[in-house]
Amino acid sequence: MKQEMININANLVDEPVLSSFEKDGEEIAVANFTLVKKYGKGKEYINCAAYGEKVETAKGFEKGDLIHIFGYFKEREKDGKTYKNFVVKSYNKIENKNTDNENEEE
Repeated sequence: MKQEMININANLVDEPVLSSFEKDGEEIAVANFTLVKKYGKGKEYINCAAYGEKVETAKGFEKGDLIHIFGYFKEREKDGKTYKNFVVKSYNKIENKNTDNENEEE
């Protein structure tokens, strides 16, 4: 089954959680994070996972950052519940255009 690849821009709810797991005898790094996208009066929370070398990008993210993600949704069932997670293929922080004053505040 071919995955539908999509782009999403949303804000980071909290700093990414970095961890790792073992698969086929190899250590795989993972960054888990949640984004929130606002629609009028509603909100959608998107649980995301980035694997391998993509984890390095997440280390620079902070709560509230606007993040652009590209990837696909993957569903899995556990204990009778369906979980939906966004698998990140590429992503980056969208920089604020007014970054000139950031370094002056330090």
